[in-house]
Amino acid sequence: MDKKVVIIGAGVSGLSAGIYAVQAGYSVEIYEKNKMPGGECAGWNRQGYHIDNCIHFLVGCNKDEQLYKMWENLGVLSDSLEIYREPYFYCMEMDGVTLHLWRNLEKTRKEFLELAPEDTKELNLFFDCAKSLECIKPPCDISIAHMNLIQFIKLGMSMKDANKAIKEYGKQSMEDFTNRFTNHYIRAIFKNYFNSNFIALSFVASYAFYTSNTAAIPEGGSVGLVSRMLAKFESLGGKLHLGVNIEKINIADKQVVSIIGNNGKVINSDNYIWCADPHSLFYDLIDEGYLDKNLRYMYENPEGYVSNTGYQVAFGIVTEADLKLPEGSIIFPCDEYDVAGETHNFCGMRVYDYDETLFPMGKRVIQCNVLQNAENYIYWFGLKDNKEKYNQEKQRIAEELRLRVEKKFPQLEGKLIVLGTYSPVTFTTWCNAYKGGYMSFNPQKGYKSKYVKSIIKGINNLYLASQWIQTGGGLPIAAASGKFAIDNMKSHRKITVCLSKSKYKLHS
Repeated sequence: MDKKVVIIGAGVSGLSAGIYAVQAGYSVEIYEKNKMPGGECAGWNRQGYHIDNCIHFLVGCNKDEQLYKMWENLGVLSDSLEIYREPYFYCMEMDGVTLHLWRNLEKTRKEFLELAPEDTKELNLFFDCAKSLECIKPPCDISIAHMNLIQFIKLGMSMKDANKAIKEYGKQSMEDFTNRFTNHYIRAIFKNYFNSNFIALSFVASYAFYTSNTAAIPEGGSVGLVSRMLAKFESLGGKLHLGVNIEKINIADKQVVSIIGNNGKVINSDNYIWCADPHSLFYDLIDEGYLDKNLRYMYENPEGYVSNTGYQVAFGIVTEADLKLPEGSIIFPCDEYDVAGETHNFCGMRVYDYDETLFPMGKRVIQCNVLQNAENYIYWFGLKDNKEKYNQEKQRIAEELRLRVEKKFPQLEGKLIVLGTYSPVTFTTWCNAYKGGYMSFNPQKGYKSKYVKSIIKGINNLYLASQWIQTGGGLPIAAASGKFAIDNMKSHRKITVCLSKSKYKLHS
């Protein structure tokens, strides 16, 4: 009994939950509202070019890590798969000065210290802390939200080298962090990548993913990752249903008794796992009284927990010539431009040319991303019902960014075409994403990281898997959440069955 599992959402968390459920002996079906799997880990083709929406880097690409073993089990990574390791996290070009956050930490240290000897003390502290944070790995064996005291202490001990960095930067915003430096160029490279109110520790840890080499890009990008997960799921006997949006969840006696799709189909199962955006589950389909206390706290304190979102535009490069463009991500100062009521004077762009299966010489892509917040989302949401005005605004910003990219790199003039634009509203339309978030909550200064349980208290057969179970989110959290949900479902159902048998014996 209890051998059927229905999963709602075919993103990374849903496919992960599906694979682990089938491997645990369950009969599994996944229902996805869109016509393709992947959720926010998606890509699409436009005018013969490929736009990769998701992967800037994938954490867990070192073979000696538990994360690698998880990705291997999910079909994402293998010995035969090409892995691309870009040479730096990102670089900045400004006034003829170029700075790189190289994978080689000591190379970066040398480059920064030569430019800014006046910041020697703070720079050495930054690089030493980044080195110490190489021990940080997103847990994929046990969810932090479900750890007992001994397990939590053990996790802390495995990352004890990070204590100094946590003490230095854990309570500082990026603005605080930037203000520790005096050199104009050092301040600029740190100031203009993340938003000023992001926690500095997240930035330093992100760089440490590069210096430890755990961050890389698997061949095939986002679409390749999802297609390999789906192939693994279906090879094990799992079934995927596309174009089915869940419109109703029927609950009786602390159990989900059925869910109803937009096609009127009644879907029955022993167990259900919600792997879509959790906000729509608790606020649209079931009572918000079922909310995990930590998830409720984050929803009710939006000033402290901001969803990561942005405006993005993708350009196709119309030439096969070698234009001598910088690799990967670059930021540079530019003429001012406005996005959603905010003025910017830096541009960030990423060159997509590392994977010939997606970006051959004649089909290289440049994407620009402007980070957005909750107030920006309100602006975009107010435009969405006026389709003409909404599209005009997206195109206006695309043109502004094209002009600035071409001014910075004159060799691109006349060689860029707009492939597509997307705003925070795009992510809400596509994935019901809370406030247009493509990544989970980002805690602000003065607010702690929060962790959400897979078990939904008060409903015995409904579970949660999502990148939103943890601040920061991202692909490793999403994939691990699928595993956590299955592990907790198995243990929770055993406890429930045992309690039911005990009550039956007492009654008899």
